[in-house]
Amino acid sequence: MTVGEPAQSAPRWPGAVEPNPILATVTPFARDGAIDTGALGEYLGFLHSSGVPAILVNGTTGEFASLTVAERKSVLEHAREHWSGHLIAHIGATAYGDALELLDHAKHHADAVAAIAPYFFADPPEAGVREFFGALLTRTELPMLLYNFPRHTQTPISPALLAALAAEYPMLAGIKDSGGDLEVTRAYAATGSTVLVGSDGAAARIRELGVHGIVSGGGNPVPELPVRIAAAVRDGDVDSAARWQAVFDECRALRHDSGLSDIAFVKAALAERIPGFPSAVRSPLLTAGDAAIAEIRAYLRDQILPRVHEGTP
Repeated sequence: MTVGEPAQSAPRWPGAVEPNPILATVTPFARDGAIDTGALGEYLGFLHSSGVPAILVNGTTGEFASLTVAERKSVLEHAREHWSGHLIAHIGATAYGDALELLDHAKHHADAVAAIAPYFFADPPEAGVREFFGALLTRTELPMLLYNFPRHTQTPISPALLAALAAEYPMLAGIKDSGGDLEVTRAYAATGSTVLVGSDGAAARIRELGVHGIVSGGGNPVPELPVRIAAAVRDGDVDSAARWQAVFDECRALRHDSGLSDIAFVKAALAERIPGFPSAVRSPLLTAGDAAIAEIRAYLRDQILPRVHEGTP
């Protein structure tokens, strides 16, 4: 079964059989602050030509918390127009009504959905979180991923909650785990659910971790890297996977050392791959300055992209 097909039991994720990377997309903004739909289309074409099989829109990398419900709908609609591969729409929100509106809209445009734990209320009772997710899982017509990112939500999704929801709701496809706690990640995997990790550093280690793939935001400027790592993992070529992972780790180190937010860095770096790609982020994030953008682009151009283009890590 593939994403988007109706399920009689727990729906299967594309990465459950063959590990394929999912790219968490950015949202490009024009100079007037509006969503730049032209840049969005060109950017999605770039990802497609680089071999990316699946994307997740309106996630953390897409600055969903800075978008209105109407803007999130618009991003999804434009993404569907330009993307023929698997498309996952993040519909999570603290207000259940907003999440429900986005969920109902997504069924017309996406192949699957993802929902982050409701945020702002610190340490809500797990029974309340279960009720929140249960209401969405009862309603959804598409396979749904839960989305664990407790650093931002203050609401961790426990492995026990994942297992309980999976037992009750057949449209629960698995979980995207950006928590960074490997014990929790392995406990998720032990439930039998599909687990996708939000860590670029795990791309070559998914077999070791017992997970099914990665959802990468940092891979946007160099999508060839997660694609090649996944191909090497599928082929059992451990050495090749490790060599490409080392190149990917160089990009991660550059991102870390830049002092920028991950999203500002990714947008700055994308300008090297897509001429004229807008680097703006919405406040409270800060857009990279011209000097930082020039430095990032130069490193990619001189150190990373020659290896990517030549196919030699």
